[in-house]
Amino acid sequence: MQLVIHAGIHRTGTTSLQRFLAANRAALAGRGVAYPAVAGSENNHQPLAWGIIRGERGPDDVLALAAEAAAARLLVLSGEDFSVRRDLGWVRRVAEALDTRVVFYLRRQDHWLMSWYNQHVKWPFERKKARMDPQEFLARIDDFHWIDYQRLLDRWAEVLGEDRVGVSVLEKGQVEDTTADFLARLGIDPAGLEEVERANDSLPVHMLEIARHLGLSELRPGQRMKLIRALRTGLADRAPTDRASTVYTPAERNAVIERFAETNRAVARRYLGREALFLEPPPAADAPCWRFPDLPRDRLLDEWMAPVIRALLS
Repeated sequence: MQLVIHAGIHRTGTTSLQRFLAANRAALAGRGVAYPAVAGSENNHQPLAWGIIRGERGPDDVLALAAEAAAARLLVLSGEDFSVRRDLGWVRRVAEALDTRVVFYLRRQDHWLMSWYNQHVKWPFERKKARMDPQEFLARIDDFHWIDYQRLLDRWAEVLGEDRVGVSVLEKGQVEDTTADFLARLGIDPAGLEEVERANDSLPVHMLEIARHLGLSELRPGQRMKLIRALRTGLADRAPTDRASTVYTPAERNAVIERFAETNRAVARRYLGREALFLEPPPAADAPCWRFPDLPRDRLLDEWMAPVIRALLS
């Protein structure tokens, strides 16, 4: 049996891919592809990845899934947090029993950081980070060690071999549809499979400053969703006219790009046989970014808080 681990990274179309694979679980099984459900999630294998990170799960749990799907030719596991665990001893043991490959989707680090900040504010993983302003969050960039793509990929290559590490770059002009690319990598014809609406759940950038002060981490998921809907409705007309999609200035973004420039080049050379990993030019000095306006209290309440409260009540 062949095992393909889709190990992320986060914020690269993973949710849409996982929903697609889960929605087509039965159809894929008919083609010899197993995408098993696990306790704690019908759509992905994040509970397994979290268990491995905490030391509560390991290679035996993966091999048990393979045993349950013994009739399949291909076993697929998908969890973004497989990229977080640095000790890959569990992968080495799995690879001794199964023909194992890993697939990663990479996003330029300045874009990724903005999306990761958005995710922390909207659907908090950590209470502290969910309340940080953008600059505080940026200062914690070392916490996200997996966006040093050279170290991430080389760890997996050391265990599996370079030819067993698949790399796709999520960027306009390169890979723009993670699901389509992943199916092509696996040799799966999408014809006859159920289409699933893409997940695009980032909050518009102008809502983040209000959202992070609303204490979303204190709410139950259902309450959180209601408040997010109220934000989207109440502040729809507050969107920036320049269509800014990031809270980071061009200078901040270029500093992030430069931070990873050398390691990104190393990844491009080793895994793609070229000099540049990302082909999009860096942001120009006048690239738009969002800064919440400095307003007197009355305008802040009237223009930003009152519409959200009215939308929540309605």
